[in-house]
Amino acid sequence: MPYIERTGKKTIKEQLYQWFGVMTDPRIDGFNGWACKQKIYEIKMECDRLLNSPDCPTYSGEQEWLQEQKENIAVERLSGTKDNIPYVD
Repeated sequence: MPYIERTGKKTIKEQLYQWFGVMTDPRIDGFNGWACKQKIYEIKMECDRLLNSPDCPTYSGEQEWLQEQKENIAVERLSGTKDNIPYVD
């Protein structure tokens, strides 16, 4: 059965980067920065919970894709060509 995606990954990334911007802006107080960091942690913990669920299947090509992503991150860090925090893909 198809599903309706209410919020696309672009919108989710935009929200994460907005929270990151607030969290790292030295002109914004720690109360707001910490609130944004908590939101990022909550999202991370929920993603970890879902991905580690025994009901979460492993798909063909998944391990290769994950390895490729890790290699891409390593190359970006070693080459110094990105700050590792893109705005939106």
